[in-house]
Amino acid sequence: MSDQGKWQASPFFDVTFSPSLNHEHTTAYMGYGKKPTLKAIQYLAEQANFSSWQQAKEEILRIVEALSQWADIANELGVSTKNKKMISSQFNSLWHDNKHLCV
Repeated sequence: MSDQGKWQASPFFDVTFSPSLNHEHTTAYMGYGKKPTLKAIQYLAEQANFSSWQQAKEEILRIVEALSQWADIANELGVSTKNKKMISSQFNSLWHDNKHLCV
């Protein structure tokens, strides 16, 4: 909700894990699925009212750090070995494909 009380969809409303065949969400970011361009991510950061690209990158890296703890959290929650491996594999692949966005 904006400061004026107007509601709108958040650009990050569909960022939960998706075990789809193409490893992508049905929702895309500016037309991009799992490999958005730097320009697209910077635009989304601007739309989300980050004061600078540096601030947005810091937040992205905080999220990456949280996701890096996935295996430990999954163990604590009793997630099956098969699902842990599948999700970890997708997280690693997405990080590999998109880490250039945080340089």
